[in-house]
Amino acid sequence: MSLSGKWWTVYDRDGNPIYLTHERWSHIVDLDNHSEMMAYKNQLKSVIRKGHRQQEPLNPRKYRYTLAFDDLPDDFAHIVAIVLFGFDVDPVGHTIPNNFVATAFMKTITAKGIKR
Repeated sequence: MSLSGKWWTVYDRDGNPIYLTHERWSHIVDLDNHSEMMAYKNQLKSVIRKGHRQQEPLNPRKYRYTLAFDDLPDDFAHIVAIVLFGFDVDPVGHTIPNNFVATAFMKTITAKGIKR
């Protein structure tokens, strides 16, 4: 498989297929981006499968998936995946989903009103 090809595909709680490419994974774990994600590729799949999904208000094709974990480093408590939804056309002309992970990162999310 080429370095830019699909690495894996999972389905979210609504049955939407979402894939990650080698190129996007390389971007995510790059030293200038979110290298702490390197050891958490399986958790990223769980974020897509089980996480809370919220549509971005300024880009209706963009969704934020969030899931809490107990074993993240430092003060991180959640993994967030940004997924872009779209469509493509297969070789026989059928419209097919084209939903992919654009990036992922760890985040500390606290309840509203609580300062850290």
